[in-house]
Amino acid sequence: MSKKIFCNLSKSRALKEVWAKQKQKGSFKGSDEELMLSFRNGDEISFEILYHRHEKPLFNFLCRLVMNAAEAESLCQEAFYRLVRAKKNYEATASFKTWLYQIAVNLCQDRKRRMKHRSHRSLDSHASYRQDEEVTLQELIPNPSADLDTHVETAELEFFVQEAISRLPEDEKLVVILREYQGLKCSEIADIIGCPIGTVKSHNHRAHERLRKSLAKYLGD
Repeated sequence: MSKKIFCNLSKSRALKEVWAKQKQKGSFKGSDEELMLSFRNGDEISFEILYHRHEKPLFNFLCRLVMNAAEAESLCQEAFYRLVRAKKNYEATASFKTWLYQIAVNLCQDRKRRMKHRSHRSLDSHASYRQDEEVTLQELIPNPSADLDTHVETAELEFFVQEAISRLPEDEKLVVILREYQGLKCSEIADIIGCPIGTVKSHNHRAHERLRKSLAKYLGD
């Protein structure tokens, strides 16, 4: 598949109609890994389903990581294109999500090397938080109520949290974003960034300690 064909794939009216039919039939319920194997064997509709499933979460992840929406969009498209080019290398034992995020993280690292002396910032992404047995960012942020002032205060705090995350060391920032916003397990993050699980947990712990200190005046600590 050429890059031109790939770029037009999600815009194809015919494919969108097929996607709608597939969705109605419920065939989109296949696992990511099953769909990727099907795509590897030549079924482009399986890729279309995977693309619709993961494009928005991946874009949000890249937005938080590179702090620039236009760059995030470009990196997101490039990540899927590289996935298409490497589809024959996919193995059934590999997690599709881990594989996709490995590609995206590698692209970000390449970008960082190319733009070492440049800095871009954009805070136009919205945060989403998840609960877990470990300490999470949600524990640092009060629950919003129906009160307008509370909503405003919470939105402001989310902005400060995003600012604090952007100032974390790169390894810690990557772990926090993957853990808190993407909801990945430590074992999945370890596979993505290529390090032991213990290292991931250490990065996560240090990041939360830094965030507590950075946000102390907003949290009343």
